[in-house]
Amino acid sequence: MKRILVTSDLSVRSDRALDRAIQLANEHGADLSVLHVVDDDLPPAMVETLSEAARGALSRALEAAGAGTAAVELRVGPVVETVCATAEELNADLVVMGVHKARAFWDMVSGTTMERTVRALKRPVLLVAERVNGPYASVLCGIDLSPASAAAARAAARVAPKARMTAFHAVHIPYRGLTGTDDTMYELAPFLAEAEAELSRWWPGADLPATLERPTPTADDVAHGFEIARLKAGADLFALGAHGRSALAPTRLGTFAEHLLRHPVCDVLVVRR
Repeated sequence: MKRILVTSDLSVRSDRALDRAIQLANEHGADLSVLHVVDDDLPPAMVETLSEAARGALSRALEAAGAGTAAVELRVGPVVETVCATAEELNADLVVMGVHKARAFWDMVSGTTMERTVRALKRPVLLVAERVNGPYASVLCGIDLSPASAAAARAAARVAPKARMTAFHAVHIPYRGLTGTDDTMYELAPFLAEAEAELSRWWPGADLPATLERPTPTADDVAHGFEIARLKAGADLFALGAHGRSALAPTRLGTFAEHLLRHPVCDVLVVRR
């Protein structure tokens, strides 16, 4: 990675994102830019005052963290559009963001800032939820045989090249519990065998990182399969491929992805295809 862009709203929620971005920039020898967006609906005098105050606060934070050479970007405009435009302008390899402030009604209607940014930006986006204790040690990749999941695994290998990389592949069993009297491995075996065959066909041509351990398909829903795999791997980063949906869909991210971005249990790297 050559260029990392981290967003900050000067809240405590942004501190961890800034710390992670600094750690990654140091690890990769990458240039770091810190972006703060001021609302363009404010009076011009207030915009100028807030911009200068933000510049001073970010400069002091970077100096204290030993990252005084990082560039501070002060922009005026709508947040999501400005973040995306800045990432394109700087050709950022990674956009780093903090967790969102919960707004129950607006989150339901329009999605969080993170969700809307992921929907609009075809660059890897890292949501930082945990405190930084060093480089990532264990990465878990969600594999669903899609180009998005393969792209997320490749992005994770670039972000955390020294981490152990594991994966999980949850298999949906149609009408589970209704096809027989017992939910036994005997009944599940045909579905798992088919899933293993599909995985075997897909894996060699998916251009996956050589260090990624191939998963064994499990008969589970995605959310539960993820949690079991995360705890087993001790993952501190989860790589997720997000799928685009119809433009008429209110969020255009899968239900599992939406929930994880709103309630992260570890840091999440999202790549949309």
